[in-house]
Amino acid sequence: MTGFDPYESIGFHCTLTLRSFTRALETRLHKTGISPAQFIALAHLTALGTMPQRELAAHLSTSPVSVVKLIDRMERDGWVERQPSTEDRRIKHVVPTAKAAAVWNELAALARALVEQAYRGISKEEIDTLKKTLRQIRENLET
Repeated sequence: MTGFDPYESIGFHCTLTLRSFTRALETRLHKTGISPAQFIALAHLTALGTMPQRELAAHLSTSPVSVVKLIDRMERDGWVERQPSTEDRRIKHVVPTAKAAAVWNELAALARALVEQAYRGISKEEIDTLKKTLRQIRENLET
């Protein structure tokens, strides 16, 4: 076959790397009762604060329907709650619960250890260059 070698594509390598990160994160999170998707949602909520469901979906690069299902599970498990917007009752804000706040430091430590493992043998400058390059690729693809 000719025409396209996936191993020459940064996107292909990003996909493989994301899968490795997700598997490793899932292994570390196993005993916490939080899935990688739930962890990433909590990370956004912790870093950026309470936000509408639609905004969370955008940060997760997923559809509003998919994020509703994710939030349903997280709400059922006590990690988040939905609160109506004071400006528009149709909008629901996603708020981490006290339960989530109580375990966040443990979750963050797991994530830091994962990143340290992943970055082993790679200089800070190389990581910074890679982040800058990937950001530029995302911007190129989003325009």
